[in-house]
Amino acid sequence: MVGTHGFAHNSRISSNVRVLARSLLIKQLSGATMIRVTAIFTSLLAILVLARPASAHCDTTRGPVVTAAREALEANDANLVLHWVRPEDEAVIRSAFEHTIKVRALGPEAKDLADHYFFETLVRIHRAGEGAPYTGLTDGEPEPIIAATDRALEQGSALELEQQLVSTVKAGLAERFAAARAAKDFRTGDIAGGRAFVGAYVPLTHWVEGVFTAASGAGEHHAAAPHAENPHAVVREATDHGSGAGTTETHGSGAHQVLPWLMAGLLAVAALVEGAFLLRRRRPAAA
Repeated sequence: MVGTHGFAHNSRISSNVRVLARSLLIKQLSGATMIRVTAIFTSLLAILVLARPASAHCDTTRGPVVTAAREALEANDANLVLHWVRPEDEAVIRSAFEHTIKVRALGPEAKDLADHYFFETLVRIHRAGEGAPYTGLTDGEPEPIIAATDRALEQGSALELEQQLVSTVKAGLAERFAAARAAKDFRTGDIAGGRAFVGAYVPLTHWVEGVFTAASGAGEHHAAAPHAENPHAVVREATDHGSGAGTTETHGSGAHQVLPWLMAGLLAVAALVEGAFLLRRRRPAAA
C-alpha cells in the first residue's frame, strides 16, 4: 500500500544500520579502521536522511485536505472532499465516508477514531493521486510559503506572496552570483582557483535553471496532461539559502525514489564486507 511503503522501507533500513553497527564496532580497532567505518556509516546515514520523503502541506491536519474533510463530515456531504481525489478514486472515498458517518454516531470516542480514519484514508488516496508516498498525518503547521499562498487566495491578492517570492529569489541569486563573480578571475593555470570557480559557477547555473524552469512551468507534468489524469504533479525548486544548487523534483519519479535505497543497500554490503575483512585480519594476529 502506498500509505505504508515509506515507513516500512525506513524501518527496514534503520534496522540494518543497527545490525551493522553491532557487527562492526569491535574493540581495539586501529585509527585507520575507525576512520573507514565512520565514513561508511556517515554516508549511509546521510543517504537515509536524503531518501526520506519530503513533507507536504496535504499531510498535516491543519492543511486544506483535512480541513475539507472536517467540513464534509460536519455537513454529512462527501461531495465537499471529492475534488481532492481523482475520479477513479471517488468510490473508495464515498465508501469510507459512509462508514465514518455510521461509526461517528456511536459516541465521542468512536467519532474521534472514525474521523481520524477518514482523514488518513482521504490524504493517502490524495497523495497516491500525486504519485507521492504517504507516511502519516502530522499536526504541524503548513510550510510558510504554502500558508502564504493559501492566505493570498483567501484575500484575493497575490501581492504579499509575490513580494515574498521575489525577495527570496533576489537573495538566492545575489548570494550565488556574488560567490561565482568573486571566484571568476582566477589566474590562468591555477587549478585550485579554477576549481573554486567551478564550485561556485555550477550551483549558480543549476539554481538559475531550476528557478526559471519552475517559474515558466516548463517542467510541470500537468501542463501537457488533462487535470483528471494527474491533478497534482508539481515541480519544486529548492531556493533556500543553504542549498548549494537548485533541484527540480517531481512527485512519483521512479528513479528518484529507488536510487537512494539502491545506494543504501550497496553501502550496507560494503560495510559487511569491511567487517568480515577486519575480523579475518585480526584472528591471525591474535593467534
